[in-house]
Amino acid sequence: MTVAVMFILTLLLMALALSGVFPNTQSRNPALAGTLRIVVAFFVLGAIALRRTKFSAMRLRDIASLRGTAGLFDTLQKTTIYVALIGGAIALMGFVINLMTGNVKDMLGFGIIALIVLLYAYPRRAAWESVLKSAQQPDTAGTSTAKGDDG
Repeated sequence: MTVAVMFILTLLLMALALSGVFPNTQSRNPALAGTLRIVVAFFVLGAIALRRTKFSAMRLRDIASLRGTAGLFDTLQKTTIYVALIGGAIALMGFVINLMTGNVKDMLGFGIIALIVLLYAYPRRAAWESVLKSAQQPDTAGTSTAKGDDG
């Protein structure tokens, strides 16, 4: 649900930027817009790193053995929510950059980046089911390949 809400928020912000409802106000501090661009890059890399780290196979096996299926599902859900919120923050920063520079292309670019992060965070049922199934089976040789995502 959170991913869907952030997806809709991103699309709304992109539509607002395209509609031209807000006047084109040039920033008095162009360095701030540049700084926000760098922060967006760190957020994108952070979202990828967070999801890859939290969904690593060994970590998920450990969580399943310590907290059971409910704990594993809770971890999958929380991580997805965190990555979705990062995607929403990227969209908001893109909109702020758009307001500062008056360039609609900024919002479109950062909106597309936010949508990609949100699609990356989107929980895939088959992947989660495979993680839950592998967590319920005893690990025989440590060769389980379930990572919580398709790749």
